[in-house]
Parts: sequence; C-alpha cells; structure tokens
Amino acid sequence: MSIVDGGEARASYLAKNALELVAAGKIEAGARAVREAVSIDPDNADVKRAFDELQNDQNRDPLWILCRRFVNDRDDSAGREAIHFLARYGASVPRSIGEECVKLLLDRSKVTYTPLVDELVAALLRQNVGARAEVAYQLETKIIGIFEDLWMIGDQATDALSAVLLDPQAWTSHTSRIRCEGDVFHLLEAKLIEAGQDHPSRAMRVVARLLAADAENVKGRVDEDTFDVMLTSLDNRLPADLRTQATLAAAKFIEASPDDGQRHLNKFVLSRLAKQKNDDLIVAFSAAAAVFPVASAVCIGLFLNEGFVSSLVPVLNKKAKSRKAERAALDLLSAACIDRACRELIAKHCTEWLEDVVEDGAVQESAVAAVILAKIRGPGALDQPAQKEEPKVQEVGKETAELVDMFKKMIVTEDTSTTQSSIEGLAYSSLQPATKEELANDKAFLTHLVRTMSEHPDDPNLIFGGLTIFANLTRFLPNFSEEQKRMSQLKAYANVSKPKLEPDPLDSEDKVTARCKAVLDANTVPLLVAISKKVSPASLQLTLFILLSISKGPKHRGQLAQQGAVRLLLQAYASITGDTTADIQSRRVAAHALARVLISVNPFLIFPSSGALSASSAVRPLLLLLEDDHSAEQRDLLPVFESLLALTNLASTDDSTRESLLRLGWPAIENLLLADNTFIQRAAVELVCNLMASPAGVAHFADGSPAASNRLHILLALADVDDFATRRAAGGALAMLTEWDAAVTAVLKRERGVRILLSLCEEESDELVHRGVVCIRNLVCAPHPAGDLGTEKVRAEGGVEVLKQVLATANNPDILEPLVEALKGLVAGGSRM
Repeated sequence: MSIVDGGEARASYLAKNALELVAAGKIEAGARAVREAVSIDPDNADVKRAFDELQNDQNRDPLWILCRRFVNDRDDSAGREAIHFLARYGASVPRSIGEECVKLLLDRSKVTYTPLVDELVAALLRQNVGARAEVAYQLETKIIGIFEDLWMIGDQATDALSAVLLDPQAWTSHTSRIRCEGDVFHLLEAKLIEAGQDHPSRAMRVVARLLAADAENVKGRVDEDTFDVMLTSLDNRLPADLRTQATLAAAKFIEASPDDGQRHLNKFVLSRLAKQKNDDLIVAFSAAAAVFPVASAVCIGLFLNEGFVSSLVPVLNKKAKSRKAERAALDLLSAACIDRACRELIAKHCTEWLEDVVEDGAVQESAVAAVILAKIRGPGALDQPAQKEEPKVQEVGKETAELVDMFKKMIVTEDTSTTQSSIEGLAYSSLQPATKEELANDKAFLTHLVRTMSEHPDDPNLIFGGLTIFANLTRFLPNFSEEQKRMSQLKAYANVSKPKLEPDPLDSEDKVTARCKAVLDANTVPLLVAISKKVSPASLQLTLFILLSISKGPKHRGQLAQQGAVRLLLQAYASITGDTTADIQSRRVAAHALARVLISVNPFLIFPSSGALSASSAVRPLLLLLEDDHSAEQRDLLPVFESLLALTNLASTDDSTRESLLRLGWPAIENLLLADNTFIQRAAVELVCNLMASPAGVAHFADGSPAASNRLHILLALADVDDFATRRAAGGALAMLTEWDAAVTAVLKRERGVRILLSLCEEESDELVHRGVVCIRNLVCAPHPAGDLGTEKVRAEGGVEVLKQVLATANNPDILEPLVEALKGLVAGGSRM
C-alpha cells in the first residue's frame, strides 16, 4: 500500500469514528477525530460527509446532543459538558441550534429547575444570539410567562435577561426591544417592591445592569418608590452583594437624572432622620454613606443642608446604645470627608463626639472615628486662619501623633477587625512629614504592614490603602524651575492662609531617600510583584510611583532588579493599553522607573541570553520617554536623559536590540543630537556611539544618501564642540564608523572632516587622542581608492607632523599601535589593497 493510500484510509477511519463518538455523546473526542481527519485528507469523501453532518445536522450537533442528553436522560455530566462547549464554541453555534436548545431547557414539562439548569440557560443566552433571539421572541409574545420562567430558574438565568434586552441583533425591531426592556424593568421593580421577596439581589442586579448600560431608555421608569427600595437596600445590615448592586443602581440613576436623584435622596434621608427611630437612622445614614463616593455632588448638597450636620450628634447621643446607628453615621462622616466644605462642618460639629468614640467606643467604631479625625486633621484638610495661634497648631499635631500611634498598634497587633480602618487612617496621616518619618523608622510596623497586605491580596481597599502609605513615604517633592518657584510664591502670598514658602526639612531629598531604603528593606518589592497582576488601575499606578521613587537612589537599583522589579515594570507597561491621561501617565512612570534601573545594572544580568526576558522588550518603554509629555506644563528633561542612558546600556548588548532601537527610535534619537541641553545632547551622542556596533547604525551615516551625509556632518561637528564628554562620544562613534569603507569615503567628502579628526589627535586627553588616531589610521589604511585619497588629504592637512608629535609624547599602548599603523600608511604612500 502506498503512503497516499494509507493516508486516505486513516482519514476515512477517523471520520467514521468521529460520527460514532459524537453519537455516543463524546463530543470533544469526536471533534478531535474530525480535525485530525481534515488535516490528513480534506478532500476525502468520508471526511467531508462527517464534517458536514457534524456542522449542519441538528441531530448530530454536539450542543444539541448534549442538551438532549441532559434533559431526556437527566445526565448532569452532559449539562456540564454543554457549558464547557458553549464557553469555547458558543458564538459559532448555528442560531437554529441555539433556539432549539433554549426551547428544550425552558420546557417545564421536561426540566426540573436546578442550579445546573440555571448555569446552562445563562451560558446559552450569553454565548449564542440564536438563544437570545428565541427569548426575545417570547418576551414579545408572552412576556410575563418567560420572565417568570427565567426568574424561577435562578440568579444566573435572570441576570442573562440583560444580555437579551441589550442585544439589538436578537430583536425584530428597535421599537420592540425598547418596549420589552421597559416592561421587564417594571416587572423587576415589582419584584423589588414586593414584600418579603426572597431574592432581592436577583432583581437588583438586572436593574443595575440596565441602568448602567441603557440609562437613557429606562431612567424614566424609576419612580420614587423604586428609588426608595434602592436606597433601603443600602442598609449596612443587609448582605454585601445586595448593597453592591443597589449602590450601582442608585448611582447610575442619579448620574442619568441628577435633579430627580437629588430630590429623592434628600427626601429619603431627611424624612427618616426626622423620625429619629433607630431603624430609620441606620437606613438613612447607610444610604447616604454608600452613595457618597459614587455620586458625590448630589450627596454634598444633602450634607451641606442647613442643620443637617449640626443635628447629627444630638440625635446620635440619644441613640447612644445603638452601635449599628453609630457605625452607619461614622461611615457617612468618613465618606463625606472627600469634600473640604464637608470636612469643615464635621470638624466644627462632630470633633468632640468623634474623640469620645475613639476613647470609649467599641473597637471597630473607635477605629473608624480615628480615621475621620485623621482626615479632618491631615495636611490641607481645612483652611487654617493666618492668625491662628501657634500653641493650638502644636496641640493638633500631638493629637494626630496619638492617632498614628493607635493605628500602628492595630496593625502590629494584627487585630483583623480594625485592619482596614487603621490602614485607611495611616493613608491619610502619612501625608504629614513627621508621620512619614515615624512610620519609616518603625521596622516592626513596616514588616507587619507588608505581611498584612500579603495575606489579603484580594482585598482591594486594604491593598490600595497600604500602597498609599508606601507611596506617601517614598514620594519626593517635585523639582520646580525658577519660574515655577516664583509663581508658587505669588500664589502662597495671595492665599488668605498663612504662607508656607519653604518645604519641610523632613521632606528633603536625603530624608526621602532614607525612607525609600527603609521601604525597600522591608521586602516591599516582592509584595508589589506578587500583587501587581491582580490590582486595580489606581493601585497599579501607586505601585509604579513607589518603584519610581525607590529607583531614584542609584544604590537601590541592584536590589530592585534582584527582587523582580524589571519584569514587573515591563509587564505593567504592556498591560496598560488605554489612552486616558491616567493610562498615559502610568506608562511613562513605568518607563521612567525601568530606565533608572537599567542605567545602573548590567543589562546582561537582567537579560541573559537564556532568560525569558529580552533586552529588546525594554526598547519601546524607554523610547516613550523621548517623546514630549503633552500633559505637562513644562517638559521635564530628566526622564529623557535617564532614558538615553538606559538605551545606551541596552545598545551594548546585541545586534537584535540595536536594530530594534534603530528601527523604532531613530527619528527621536537623531533630533536629540541637536538638543539645546548639553546633557541631553551628550547622552544622545553616547547612544549613537554604541549603535555604531550595528551595520544598520553605520548605514544611517554612510549609505550615500543626502540624509546620511547631513548626519555625518552633524557627527563631525559634535566632535568639535566645547563639551569634553560629547567630543569623546562623537570621536568614538567616528572611530567605529570609519572602519567601514563607505564611511571613509563619506568623511573625506566633508570639507573639514579630516581637520576635525586631526584636532582630536592634538587634544590633551589620551581618550580623545586615541579616538582621533584610530580615525586617521582608518582613513589612510582603507582599501584603494579611499585609502589613497585619505592619505592625500591627511598629508595636505599636516597630518604627518601631527602624528609625529603624538608619537613623541605618547606612552599609552592603546594609542601607539594604531599610531604606528597610521604613520606607516602615510610614509608608504597610503593604499592598502
């Protein structure tokens, strides 16, 4: 039998076996057999028949077979396999199959509703437009029946209603979709308002989703009763899932209808406060506290109502034994601290009560009260009158220190009931320089904070609070230009508050550097690496700022690299794909921190040839720093300079990295050769010098084009500038460039080319002399005809005398070897074939 015949037989066998496997319910095995048969002989008649039957025949469709087995045979394993199949292939399942499967699963005479049915129906509706179209049809023709069916099936099936209502492709017309969306919204409202409802979060989740995705069409359906249910569902005694969904629903309604939202919220809260009953107080405070962070403008208006804050303490004192009411009020005050005017009212009317709670309250309430005091006493929390007496300022500082001590003890003793509050309190308190110093110098505290965060990586609030503390400890003061300093002084003098023109000595660069070292030594970087893939964008941004600050100290960079900071920074940069101002800033911060580490650490250690990371992966982030930061009022040249230094190091690694750098970044590098700033220009020339190790780098200066000629002209001019380091780098670049025959010819065509190279030989520095001698040697020893022309021009410029003078004084072997070769070439008449 030939190989061809054997392949055909194998393909036919696999095709027939695939149909048998599918018929037996072994869908994955059958699909694999068909794929293998197609790869062997796609034109085989058996293979085509098997492929067509599996694709087009309903009775052979894998999903239909699984659903039928699940319903008719009560085979739960088939149901689970159907869910798995939908996750992988759901979008490609024919519409007709999706329709038939969902009809089968919704047939009450055949199906007993179980959690597995709930999961499978939801998967069908989310993954297949045919299933959604079938439910949309039923909503148009018998809305109450299909709604109740999905409601009875469970949370996931009801939740999947939103996928049907929001998919235009599932509906016969836009009008039908909008009408049914509104009708379903009313049915959900009825479920919410229904007394004794067993599944309030089931309805609230869909209401929240529809308000979030299509508020314009459903906001008019929300009346005062519905909004009251949303706010009542924010009661801090209710399950967290319901409160989360109710918060989203209320916030989206207020966002879509701010006037109605303001009116309903004010009436809801104020009417319940007026009753002064314990349950009403808890609900009112809980609702306002939950909505405050997500609809602050509306809540601030409520909070600033005349008499609102001033009446809180008397009401709470009457309810002194109610911890729930006290906690709800504390949560409201804490949330209100995001606004300066609210903080002022809290400080005026609630400070004494808060201090009493700290002193005598239960542990958790005491911690929250302390956080509020930290917020209203933190830097910039309130406007301080200029005539305020100094002793009072010192008293406030003492009170803040006591709060800080309290928060630290909560963390060090690992009291889990107050961990969140204590970290939040320190996140605010650590804005103050004295607190920064205290925390950074407390090794036990730093160790426990890192451990606490490591043990709770999935708690976003705790992680954000902890990162905020580290960011505050490590933050350097911004570097202002003289003009910016003058403007800051003018603003300070114009301010009614007491001007503070000088920064606190505790925020000096030496102090912050020491704090960065303390944070680094507390094993913070391994923590940042461990949590970096899970954190929110805001927490990731804090992580990047922490690394940027720590990397400012050259002595810290090796430890950063050892603990995985480079990988973290590269992965963070790649993961931030948005184009918001925050995203752009985060990418630049990641790139800047990366640049600093790569300046001081041998790139061969970070990017070993056998490692998963390649040096070229760092090229794009570093090149970003060479571009203008359009969000900045004035361009900061430090990131540009540090990026150039890091790129120079990378360019010393391999041709692949150099070619990547030239391909992606040459225009920006070329522009910086003409930078006004000496340091930037010098760093750009040093980078170009390292790029000359690549043929692609040489080609930019010696490919015979007018652009290359102009670049060579610039490089020669840079070898003749006042700055020593720039001349040295340009001389090095020319020494490598002139090893190429085309470059020799290009140099000889420049009017002052030879003269500039000879001037390097006349320098006092051996480094410059060495570069100049190598260049002259390359000119006169180049192959014919370039070498002949080089000899002629060097002689004409007095090169023999210049080199003899060098010979008379040189004792450096690195200079003498090329010097002797150059003189031999000149004396012999010059051409090397």
